[in-house]
Amino acid sequence: MYARVGPITAATGTKNPLVSDAAGSLIVSGGGGDYRNAMLSGNCYFAFCQSQNVALYTATAAIGLIVYNPPLSGVNLVWHLWSATVWATSVNMTGMVLGIATQLTLPTGTTAATLSGKTLLTGSTGLVEGAAHAYSIATILAPVIAWPLFHNTAAINTVGAEVINGDLKGAFGSAPGTATVMGALGAAGVTVDLGITWEEVPVA
Repeated sequence: MYARVGPITAATGTKNPLVSDAAGSLIVSGGGGDYRNAMLSGNCYFAFCQSQNVALYTATAAIGLIVYNPPLSGVNLVWHLWSATVWATSVNMTGMVLGIATQLTLPTGTTAATLSGKTLLTGSTGLVEGAAHAYSIATILAPVIAWPLFHNTAAINTVGAEVINGDLKGAFGSAPGTATVMGALGAAGVTVDLGITWEEVPVA
């Protein structure tokens, strides 16, 4: 048996060598952190929107956190960590969901996310983006709910948990030609910090 550094693509009828990190240590599932290898390999990305209004998840004029995977990107977006901080009272918002829309054309009327790029952070500007594009505002086709993220009370900033987060653990992915949103449930929300991470994996 032998090992090599970095991801390995299997060829039909062959056996993969073991994988080691740059220091020669054997990489096993969960070793050094669940996303360490993907991050160091440059395949892991994030998007963050600060103090962001959040439209109802069904809105075609989407406001919140929108990640667009172009039809010819050649990658699937595998979802990992997400986080939301509801720090101002959203009177009628009762939660947030992960929504998905078929999006075969470039979204219009876009505003870029506050910060996005590889999760290997290299500074405050000039972060390298992948195949997907992250927005805080975009006009897209109407999404549908794919998965509930959380429920909140109207005055969550004073009587509820302020930081709510979770890990989708790669259970969901977004194919090329889709727009994925973190959108509001019940009614629009105000002044929310939103974040999500994903891995870009070549389409088989």
